[in-house]
Amino acid sequence: MNFKKIILYPLRILKKIFYFLKIEFNELQNPTSKRYVKLLETYKLCDLEKDRDHYLSHLNSILKSLGFKTYNEHEGMYSEHLILFSALSVCNENIKNILEIGTHNGMTACVLSLLFPSAKIITIDLKDNDPIFKNTYGRKNNFKLFIKERNKLISKYSNINFVQLNSLELTNKRIFDKQDLIWVDGAHGYPIVTSDITNAISLMHKKSILMCDDIWKNSQKNENMYESNAGFETLNSFSNAKIIKNFYFRKRIGKFFNGNYKYISFSKLT
Repeated sequence: MNFKKIILYPLRILKKIFYFLKIEFNELQNPTSKRYVKLLETYKLCDLEKDRDHYLSHLNSILKSLGFKTYNEHEGMYSEHLILFSALSVCNENIKNILEIGTHNGMTACVLSLLFPSAKIITIDLKDNDPIFKNTYGRKNNFKLFIKERNKLISKYSNINFVQLNSLELTNKRIFDKQDLIWVDGAHGYPIVTSDITNAISLMHKKSILMCDDIWKNSQKNENMYESNAGFETLNSFSNAKIIKNFYFRKRIGKFFNGNYKYISFSKLT
C-alpha cells in the first residue's frame, strides 16, 4: 500500500500543478473583474437595479436569522441563486406563490420562507421510498437522519407546504395554481429537466419568473441526474419558439470556479 502511494505521489503533484495552471490560464483569459461586470449587467437586464451588495447584505441577514452560515460560494450549495432570490424579494412585491421543484434538505425553501414571508411556498420532491431519491446526492449512507433533519427544518415555517410527488405528475394533473416564482432544481438531464421546465412554463403568468439551477451550456457529460446540456437546450428551444426570454447568471463568480461554466437561468414569458 505504501509502495503504491510512493508510485502515485508524483502523479498527484503533477495533477495539482496542472490544475493550478489551468485556473491561472482561465483567469488570464477571462478575469474575475470582467465576469463581475457582466454579472451586474445581467442584473440590470432583469430589472434588478439595486447594487448586488445590497441584495447580498439582505440575504445574509436572512441566513443569520435562520441560523445558517453567511453567504460564501465555497460553502455547500450556496450560489448566485440565493442572491437572486434576495434581489427579487427587494424588487418585486408581487411574489405571493412560489414553487420549488427539488426540496433536497429544505434549506432553500426556508430561505425563501423568510425572504417572502407573505408568500405561499410549495416545495416538491420524490417520496422517501423512491430508489432515485435514496441513491442520489449522497443520501444513502445517512438516509434516515437526512429525512429527519429535513422534515424538522421545514416544519418550523408555516408558509412552506412540502409535497412528496414525482415532478412528472405535474404533466397530467392540475395540482397547483399559477405561480409567481418557480425554482427548478431537480434532475438536470433528459428527460426530467425538460419535463420540469415544460410544466413550469405551463404554471407561469405574464409576470412570473422561472429560474433553473445548474444550467450547462456546453457539457460533454450529459448525465441523467447531475450534469447535462438538457436544461440549456430546453430553455433555448422555448426561447427560439418565442415563448420565453432567457437570461443567464454565472452560478459562482470566483476565480476557483472560472472554468466551471454552470449558470442560473432567469426566464420570463414573452
